[in-house]
Amino acid sequence: MIEIRHLRSLLAIAEHGKLAAAAERVHLSQSALSHQIRALETHYAIALFERSPRRGMS
Repeated sequence: MIEIRHLRSLLAIAEHGKLAAAAERVHLSQSALSHQIRALETHYAIALFERSPRRGMS
């Protein structure tokens, strides 16, 4: 089930485009935020963001 903290994390990534900046915004480590997003993607069987080494997440 999606929780408010997940929505805040998704919004931070959408606004910042970079996982590191979004993690700082929601007071998580980059690794923790990445795991949180992967868990949501696995649970809902959908890619929430496109990942690019150069552009970050979009």
